[in-house]
Amino acid sequence: FSTADLMNVQPKLPTAIVIGAGPAGLACALGLSKVCQKVHLVEKHASFEKRGATFGMAKNGQLALEEISPDLMVHMRDIGMKPGFSESLVFVWWEMRDAILKFVKQRDNITLHCGEEFTEIMDDNVNNNNNDNGDDDNGVIKVSFQSGLDLVADFVVGADGVHSRVRNVLGLAPPIKSETTLFRGSLQVPDTASIELKGCLEGGMVPLAVDEKGKLYFVLFNFHERHPGRLAWILSTSIDVRSDDKMAPFALVQDHAKEEKDVRLIKEVLALSDEDHLKPYPKSSIVDLSDSAVDAFVDGGWGGRGRITLTGDAAHGMPPTDGYGGSMAMEDALVLTRIFETTNNNNAVTNISIEDRLRKFELERFARVKKVYDNQCERYNTRMREGKRPGRQSKEFMDWLLVGV
Repeated sequence: FSTADLMNVQPKLPTAIVIGAGPAGLACALGLSKVCQKVHLVEKHASFEKRGATFGMAKNGQLALEEISPDLMVHMRDIGMKPGFSESLVFVWWEMRDAILKFVKQRDNITLHCGEEFTEIMDDNVNNNNNDNGDDDNGVIKVSFQSGLDLVADFVVGADGVHSRVRNVLGLAPPIKSETTLFRGSLQVPDTASIELKGCLEGGMVPLAVDEKGKLYFVLFNFHERHPGRLAWILSTSIDVRSDDKMAPFALVQDHAKEEKDVRLIKEVLALSDEDHLKPYPKSSIVDLSDSAVDAFVDGGWGGRGRITLTGDAAHGMPPTDGYGGSMAMEDALVLTRIFETTNNNNAVTNISIEDRLRKFELERFARVKKVYDNQCERYNTRMREGKRPGRQSKEFMDWLLVGV
């Protein structure tokens, strides 16, 4: 090529299908919309429910999301609360999700498909002109859905959580159940609430019940400054819980609250919460990234293959020890975006394949993710299996983590 030829070459932007519209999938789609001609974002649920309690985003996650969308991060700082002991932000889970969703919907090249569950992913050379979506590019991945919808693109990103069905397509091992059961909820404190409950609106993070051996904790999170009257709560326990026992949260905390007034306070919180919040989530699970599991991955990384990769909990779901998983998902979205941005610009000369870009993404991310994963597993085992409180993270580890990517 002459210099003039190279200057006139316009790279052909790829197309993507992102499966899963939780925080990881939303951030991924938002980032990819900057470097892809078209992004299809697919969510199996028909609507976005107001479930979940809190989402913690450490400084590294904030830096990643800020590079993807500075305006979004300005908004996130407006709705997030600082717990007072770190630079992290804590959000009402569904409000954080909806904030990213709002920015996703503003992108003309992102199409959101809700209520769609895929039946098959075919890594074949399929002509996209044969489907009804009106796109004019030729892709090699076809995803078929129960509704009869077919989508075709250049690559697929599985962001469908720790119980990822995209992982199944890749032939990866199912997640491992941890020993933890979670209850999560939120409530609006009414004018008729007790003085003690109204007092919680003045605190940041308020622990009300903690088992000395780390087998249970109940924590309130105050969002009053940003959302007047709003509290969220989490109950985490390794004690066996019947899935149909709506009284389980009351029974669990009664023997572990610090004082009798805390028992009354917890009962008041639970009584004001939606009944659905009193149902336990399935026992939390993690992806197996143990050394022996990793050795079995043919192409390195966390098991992506061909034109399919994974992000967030689908790739590296880790124990809910210090809440680093969400921030690592934001980093995934940024690194994948950067790789496509660089290779799109250089592709007229280097012709880097989609497959090589996705392998580069996983290989570039893996060492950092594995270090955080191993750290969280070690601290989880200390708390849940040995019955000890894990100590503070070392300054060296936190400096390394929070500087981001």
